[in-house]
Amino acid sequence: MDHWNAFDACCTVGRHLKLQQDGLHSAGDLLAEMDHYGITEALVLDSLARETHPEEGNARIIDVVRGKPRLHPAWSALPHGPADEQPPPDEFLRQMRRNKVAALFLFPRQYRFTLDPWCIDDFIAPIADARVPVFINYVEVSGWTGWQQDATDWPAVVALCKRFPALPVIVSEFRIRQSQRLAYKAFDACENLHVELSAWWLHRGIEFVTERWGARRLVFGSNWPNCGQHMTLAPLTTADVSDDDKRLIAGDNLRRLIAWCEPEHPRATIPPPADEFVQFGRTGLRPASMVFHDCHGHLGGKACHYHLPGCSLDGIVADVDRLGDRKVCVFSFDGVFSDEQPGNDYVAEAVRRYPDRFVGFTLLNPHRGKDAMLREVDRGARMGLRGIKLIPHYQGYPEDGPLIEVACRYADDHRQIILNHHWGPPEHVERLTAKYQNTCFIEGHANAAYAEIIRRRDNLFMCSCPLIGPRACEEMVALIGPDKLLFGSDLQDLPIAWGLGPILFARIPAEQKRMVLGGNLLRILERYSRG
Repeated sequence: MDHWNAFDACCTVGRHLKLQQDGLHSAGDLLAEMDHYGITEALVLDSLARETHPEEGNARIIDVVRGKPRLHPAWSALPHGPADEQPPPDEFLRQMRRNKVAALFLFPRQYRFTLDPWCIDDFIAPIADARVPVFINYVEVSGWTGWQQDATDWPAVVALCKRFPALPVIVSEFRIRQSQRLAYKAFDACENLHVELSAWWLHRGIEFVTERWGARRLVFGSNWPNCGQHMTLAPLTTADVSDDDKRLIAGDNLRRLIAWCEPEHPRATIPPPADEFVQFGRTGLRPASMVFHDCHGHLGGKACHYHLPGCSLDGIVADVDRLGDRKVCVFSFDGVFSDEQPGNDYVAEAVRRYPDRFVGFTLLNPHRGKDAMLREVDRGARMGLRGIKLIPHYQGYPEDGPLIEVACRYADDHRQIILNHHWGPPEHVERLTAKYQNTCFIEGHANAAYAEIIRRRDNLFMCSCPLIGPRACEEMVALIGPDKLLFGSDLQDLPIAWGLGPILFARIPAEQKRMVLGGNLLRILERYSRG
């Protein structure tokens, strides 16, 4: 099929606080994006309703979507406050129905209220009786200083669901990362609880929820324009679930939830895909000849303090086979948070069992000191590991600390690849890449601060993860060139297709996509880390 009749549940239009020059933000921009991705409909909130005051944005969104039947309005609300801020609950609901406002968004942290009964129940009772879907998002826009992860107050959400069991509640935020176990218990406790997928950056997360609680608990959404629609669409279209379940998650769940206001669902003519990569991203159907090579993957089974579903070695191999990820540079999870040696052993076992699939890297911890670092990297080499992984950012060691050079010098002596989560200040990278010219340096996460150095240095490359914004891949290719960007999935921590999505859908020539998706890494592996 050409598309899954997808209905994006989480889009904002208007000149939002963080809008950059020439940034996408209008209803016209959103409709053009939907055409590119093959998305049929979208639920849209106004930026004023999200950031400033519900009444301002609620009024404006009705005008914005008028004459655009593929866009369905959503409102936000204040469950308390002076009477002149918002109509009484029954009148508010009548206005929603009259304007075919499909859903309600609540932002407790942005507007400083709680989900406690004394605060919200008088307002929410008629909303619940009408079965209006309510999205709850605890991310505060005005306090944005970076990625706000695990913001949801799960006990408050569960208590609300239990008080109003007929109310469809949908949790939405930027990223649910280390609080999944709370989400799982919330699913157990509340039949009326759902999660919007743009926050669910979890390897096999769609599969895990679908298997245990059913596909009806998930709603496709992108958090556009903070995030590109590629971020959620590719993991959904390629998910290892049935076609029926994909259709539910892609759009039919949301259509069922908003039926209360009797919306119209227009037939949309979706333009054909721009190339075979867009076709794969839209459909989840990969041509056998389309394969990828991945510079950034973690292995470790249960070796993480938050839940990693389906992460046995055989399970990972099955996933990379299914998605066409033919060669993956891998390192352990254990050493990110604790003892690196068991993790390096695990990676060595993976390389032994799948030598044509995995290129193993030894993960080092600079806290151990120079001699212990050298012993561990030598031990890794004897076990067949061919590169080095550094992650001082998580280990609490300075990114420009002196022992970083122990790893660089070893890599230089053995002509190896060394991938670091982050290399620290640009001047630090400048010095290292000039001093150790037989080393291939990879910046582990996309970072525009290194763009000028990457263009000048033949031995410095950038991993693609994460390319979050709607044009993040195109912007990075323009900054550093298509020959310097390497596809990296960050597998186990993230869905493989989450990393594929921004490149598959990028508005760059197909040949440049082939370079980023594997050609560049194969060229590097011919020169470095040959073992």
